[in-house]
Amino acid sequence: MPKHRSFKLEKFIKSADDALLREYFRKWDVSVPGGLVFDSGEGFDRFWDSIENDRRIKIEESLQCINDTADKARDCLELACREFSIEKQDDETSETTAIRVYLKGDEAFSLAFDAYLYYVLAEKMSHHKFKNVTIDFGGARVAQFKSAVEQFFKGCGKSDHCDIRQRRDGDKRIFLVARGDYVRTHLVFNDQQGKTDIKSFRPAKEDMLVFGSRNNILSLNLSGRSDEVKKRYIEMFGHAFLGVDRIDEETLNGSLVDVEPIKNRTFSFGGNEYIESVTLTEVSAKMHNGAMRLVLRSNDLANTRGYGIGFDGAAEFVSVKLKFFIKREGKKSKRMTVEIKPPENSRIPQKKEKQIIEEYLREQGVLLV
Repeated sequence: MPKHRSFKLEKFIKSADDALLREYFRKWDVSVPGGLVFDSGEGFDRFWDSIENDRRIKIEESLQCINDTADKARDCLELACREFSIEKQDDETSETTAIRVYLKGDEAFSLAFDAYLYYVLAEKMSHHKFKNVTIDFGGARVAQFKSAVEQFFKGCGKSDHCDIRQRRDGDKRIFLVARGDYVRTHLVFNDQQGKTDIKSFRPAKEDMLVFGSRNNILSLNLSGRSDEVKKRYIEMFGHAFLGVDRIDEETLNGSLVDVEPIKNRTFSFGGNEYIESVTLTEVSAKMHNGAMRLVLRSNDLANTRGYGIGFDGAAEFVSVKLKFFIKREGKKSKRMTVEIKPPENSRIPQKKEKQIIEEYLREQGVLLV
């Protein structure tokens, strides 16, 4: 699962409510000294170091998940507070709200954290359109899908079991699949025995599948880059939930985005009532049947005569990056970079401006769904 790389334990502790932190550590069966002030620096360091190593590792993992949700997805915490009637203060920090949700129980925090995963992972997905399907997400179909996923990864030698969680977001059905990867073996030092030892473990992976019933598009964010895994997920999902026995080539590789309007300059960079302007900042292209690969970068390639690459403009565009300037009343325009990569990828930040950008790309013939 994704981690917020700038997580700092000291910063988090200083931002969270002291009483809730005490309750949090008690939940982990850790005794908190009565006079401890959590943001006291050395005092907290001594307390932290006193926790046995294995438990401290699990606590830090837990705090990172709480921090990620607080730092990146306040709306997800608000959703959990509404769903589970969690009382909070209007002016409290996101870190304090996140601990409240965590202390409410696994179901409440799972709702918030799964929403955070969707928020983050949806920024980069592959998209696959189905036609003429019959949708059924009943319990028996979920069990069928789970069994198929387990059998596939067991056959790969990765995992015998998986855990599947479902969420809803409007017309979208979200599936989060937690499963194992290949077993890894490491040489470790055993402090108790005073010598080296061998330990094996199976790393966890998490894949996300999102199906939009409005346009029958399955979107995937997978922890690996294997085309075979992607193909099998599409087949298993289509068979279990959509009544599709055979996945056609158009579903697997049909183009849902098109960079030709950008290459042939029919794309309008002038914006609209919501978008101040758009600039082309990067073009990745192939020439001579792929024998040459070029990447052009600039603050504004659209005003560069040769950005079609070559005198005849015969280069094949592999991907482009666009910078959108979103209008904000009384404020400087907000900048957002979007990557377009045929046949099925679009990388649009999962923020409130996402809908504005998607609609613009549809109008310009870049987003085809």
